[in-house]
Amino acid sequence: MEVTDWCLDKKLKMRFLQGLDIRLVDEQIAKRLFEIRNHHTLSFAWDNLADEKIIREKVELLAKAGFTKNQLRDHVQFYVYVDSDEEYDSGVYRCRELKKLRCNAFVMFNIDNEQTQRIKNLKWWSKGKVYFWIMDLVDFDSRARSKNGSKPVKAL
Repeated sequence: MEVTDWCLDKKLKMRFLQGLDIRLVDEQIAKRLFEIRNHHTLSFAWDNLADEKIIREKVELLAKAGFTKNQLRDHVQFYVYVDSDEEYDSGVYRCRELKKLRCNAFVMFNIDNEQTQRIKNLKWWSKGKVYFWIMDLVDFDSRARSKNGSKPVKAL
């Protein structure tokens, strides 16, 4: 708080280049994050499905601190780690729930594991914010297949 007080007093813009630990956000920190937000993204992570209750509570704290639905959408992102294709369903669920919370998802995948087409599509959908916000993954997958016939999608 001391460092952010100093930065705010000097009217400095702050940008967090690393992910922040959402579990540490309390009412005071949520208010401070709202005060220092600018045109950059605040990044957190939702790696484990077991953390769903915590994620929901902390996003609600951000909203109570002043982040509107549009500001959450514009300024809050969660890294969604998917270790392998076996975790695909969990990754899809977390992305959809973040969307309901008005937060962005950014799927990250373990590069040491084989990246299946459905994992590639999940990553493209989450990172392509236009697609993420205007359609569900099912529609995105259908669109990607229709553009390429039944061939696997190379890129969008």
